[in-house]
Amino acid sequence: EYNAMLGDAYNGNGEYERSDAAYEAVLANDPDNAAVLNNYSYFLSLRKQKLEKARQMSKRLVELHPDNASYLDTHAWVLYMLKDYKEARKHNGTILEHYGDVLYKLGEAEKAVEMWMKAKKAGETTDTIDKKIAQRRLLE
Repeated sequence: EYNAMLGDAYNGNGEYERSDAAYEAVLANDPDNAAVLNNYSYFLSLRKQKLEKARQMSKRLVELHPDNASYLDTHAWVLYMLKDYKEARKHNGTILEHYGDVLYKLGEAEKAVEMWMKAKKAGETTDTIDKKIAQRRLLE
């Protein structure tokens, strides 16, 4: 945890070499550390550095946590930075669907349906997307 926090702090201060080293220390002992996989891959993508490494980390993150919207968003962003728009679009469909689910829970059913329709158009959604749209409600 200490090295993960150091990585975040060094990145925030623009000390990227130290940040990367701290993240690498975490991953050497815990290669599936979700927080580090997420932050490290995201920060690399913002810096437009080591983008293939960022892709590998964000892909692993999504494999480990396929329903986490934040991690899906990170992976989609990394793919976008790599100009792999087709793959990025697939992950955005999942993000949009989850956002629709949140809107529904907040009592905004019409907006939720709109978001589910956008998600379907974007691609890569759950098997229940058509039912959600047709029934205009969240299926749990």
